Amino acid sequence: MTQPKPEIIPAILSQTIEQFQEDLQKLINSKNLSSGWVHVDFMDNQLVPNQSILPEDLVGVNFGNLKKEAHLMVKNPETWIKKLLDLGFERIIIHMESQGNIAAYLKLIKNAGAKAVLAINPETSIEKFNEFVLSADGVMVMGVHPGFQGQSFVPETIDKISKIKSQNWPVKIEVDGAVKDTNAKQILQAGADTLISGSYLIKGDPDQNLANLLKACI
Repeated sequence: MTQPKPEIIPAILSQTIEQFQEDLQKLINSKNLSSGWVHVDFMDNQLVPNQSILPEDLVGVNFGNLKKEAHLMVKNPETWIKKLLDLGFERIIIHMESQGNIAAYLKLIKNAGAKAVLAINPETSIEKFNEFVLSADGVMVMGVHPGFQGQSFVPETIDKISKIKSQNWPVKIEVDGAVKDTNAKQILQAGADTLISGSYLIKGDPDQNLANLLKACI
């Protein structure tokens, strides 16, 4: 019996709208990535030590047939959430480490008809996710300390994924950060449903990079 292909979502982390549009166009022109999801990273230089494009930069940007997922690495996500919902983002990921009322943020996202996912940094215990199991649609395990692409994968991430899977929580497990051909199979075997891959997929030929990643998952 043939194994189903894992869900692999390309991520774009950009400091300028020009850089963002260049990477987005690569996906739109791609044979195999042009009609799935795109994961857009947003950073405020407060929760993480880096700054990205802003939601308002994306007004009028054509995403083709791509569905939009936002990853908010920001200290106070409420205003960001509202702007991204107005832009038609269908899934929004907020960080457990953000300030404010996490439950209220999840409710805000879901009341608008979008999916709400909670991200957990390497240093954050999975026990903190317990109270949000029934209000979140998914959990995203960070394989790096967020803020920059090109970091090394934190080895303890594999154990964290396995522990989450063993809880039998009714949520999807996404993994983001340093996902590549050398660790994709191990991440999936630990229990991940979705792989988020940025620089590995986007640099060079996205279709060829995707083929290499899928081959490594077998």
